[in-house]
Amino acid sequence: MPRASVHTLGCRLNQAEGALLTDAFRSEGYVMVPESEPTDLIVINSCSVTRGAEAKCRRLVRYLLKRSPGAHVVITGCYAQLDAEALASIDGVDLVVGTEDKHNIPSLIESLEKRPTAEILRRPMSRGPFTIPETGSFRETRANLKIQDGCDVFCSFCVIPYTRGRARSRDLADCLREAESLAALGHREIVVTGVNIGTYENSGVDFTGLLSRLTEIDSIDRIRISSVEPMTINSRVVDLIAGNEKICPYLHLCLQSGDDQVLSSMKRPYTAAEYVSLFRRLERAIPGIGVGTDVIVGFPGETDEAFERTYAILEELPFYHFHVFSYSEHGSTRSARIEPKIQPEQVKARSEKVRRLGALKKKGFHDRQIGRTLPVLFETKDETGSWVGHAPNYSRVSVDGAGNLANEIRPVLITDSLVEVALGELAGD
Repeated sequence: MPRASVHTLGCRLNQAEGALLTDAFRSEGYVMVPESEPTDLIVINSCSVTRGAEAKCRRLVRYLLKRSPGAHVVITGCYAQLDAEALASIDGVDLVVGTEDKHNIPSLIESLEKRPTAEILRRPMSRGPFTIPETGSFRETRANLKIQDGCDVFCSFCVIPYTRGRARSRDLADCLREAESLAALGHREIVVTGVNIGTYENSGVDFTGLLSRLTEIDSIDRIRISSVEPMTINSRVVDLIAGNEKICPYLHLCLQSGDDQVLSSMKRPYTAAEYVSLFRRLERAIPGIGVGTDVIVGFPGETDEAFERTYAILEELPFYHFHVFSYSEHGSTRSARIEPKIQPEQVKARSEKVRRLGALKKKGFHDRQIGRTLPVLFETKDETGSWVGHAPNYSRVSVDGAGNLANEIRPVLITDSLVEVALGELAGD
């Protein structure tokens, strides 16, 4: 039987799609092998969020072909949709597949013979609801469930509307089918993912309604919401998280900037004050909620004062953690035309300052868990042999000296904390 390996770069949505591809290839009779083993077919699910992500994809092609020089190479994902010609020009690439046909790749491969020139399969993206017949195969206890794709916001720094198309939702019945299948495979936690998941709507059911339907699946213990846009979090979502123990009290709310002028240049549809107001509302309704965020540092036109306003909000609000992105020029975005550009050394200094604050915030969040007993879903052992898992509020928790805790949810008394992890001991059931 032919061997295949699927390699995913980028976001959680890409991870979900990579798992779906893996399952589809397995269904077609391929033996799925890890990166370290030779293979007959290499599939790369690419990212195009920055020029650096695109360069990483090109390097990965060369690296994998050194391990399997005769392998048939297929590249899909956002980079394939945005610049298929650049990928087709790489030595060793056989097929470049755009976003619309990503899930059809197994049926598109007629032969694993190498081609003298790469073929490009790319077509306009659909606008309506979609289904995905496969079920993702995940090694982790948590499984990603793709419910939505595309975006209508058109932030000035973002290529997503051009690589994934306009916002569209997955068929409700298909979402529930895969969720039930993932639960049957033993996954205790489902992570709801997409590009702009808060805009979900299908069969008369919106995002809140879908979450509620997922909680009715008995064998699912937890529903976690992945990155979500602030303006899509309404009072119904807040009330559902507050009132249903299956919905994890954690949100990743993208801030990007705390300065209104920069937010306007980014084409973000909220003000800094509106973001802070939402955060405070979540705090009141859901005590102890964990909130993460994304921040872009060094966006064109970001003055010293604008940066300090962003820093002040990050310092004021009790975030769990930040994803800090140093602004990266991408010629396909409108922000590439915004002036003035921020000098690289200034961007680096600002980014380092925010990352230092982020480490303090994460340590502070873990410190606030000390003395609490949290239900932890254990996933794996770390390099010290301790079991590590996550609490509902996404606190990363480590326990020493226990037996096999894989895929177990156990109460843990938090006794101490480090920057990256809270330390605890198993408590009585």
